Amino acid sequence: MPTIALPPRQAQVLELIRESLEEKGYPPSLRELAAGLKVVGTRAIEKHIAALERKGLLRRRGGARSIELLGRPAGGRRVPIVGRVAAGVPILAEENREGELTLDPSLARWPDCYLLRVKGDSMTGAAIIDGDLVLVRPQPSADDGEIVVAMLEGEATVKRLARERGRAWLLPENPSFSRMELTGHESSGILGKVVGVFRF
Repeated sequence: MPTIALPPRQAQVLELIRESLEEKGYPPSLRELAAGLKVVGTRAIEKHIAALERKGLLRRRGGARSIELLGRPAGGRRVPIVGRVAAGVPILAEENREGELTLDPSLARWPDCYLLRVKGDSMTGAAIIDGDLVLVRPQPSADDGEIVVAMLEGEATVKRLARERGRAWLLPENPSFSRMELTGHESSGILGKVVGVFRF
């Protein structure tokens, strides 16, 4: 099967179906899928399932629980969703997995990349809003102007990096928030560069 680039929402539907089959032995209903995706109604779910069926990844046989998985995107990569990160006031990035998301290898091409869920609205000017998932490439440094995930006094935040007269700053993309200095303290530093944003 050729590599299939799945939109994040379709990948999530496929993952919920797989989890139900593995844990319960039967697929979820449309209403259960809607609940899992936190959406009202089943019309959007039906469209996602129809798209996955056209791509040859599942088949419906009729009935409420009639979904059968036929395969997964060849070469698809499961990327962990790890904790949360603030786009506003920094919050603790807990090292617990919220789950995984299957991405096309062309999107997740770094060995140790991971996803973090954004909380807050300090980066709205960069089209990163509360609840988004940011794909992070781990690296200890970044270029001026790049959006990074940084540890600041033991807490993680996502901001734009700026250097000025030998000092490093974390800049918000919302005038309601203030910039923060990235000091050389051992509890502060760059964790990685934001290389993608996914919204559900």
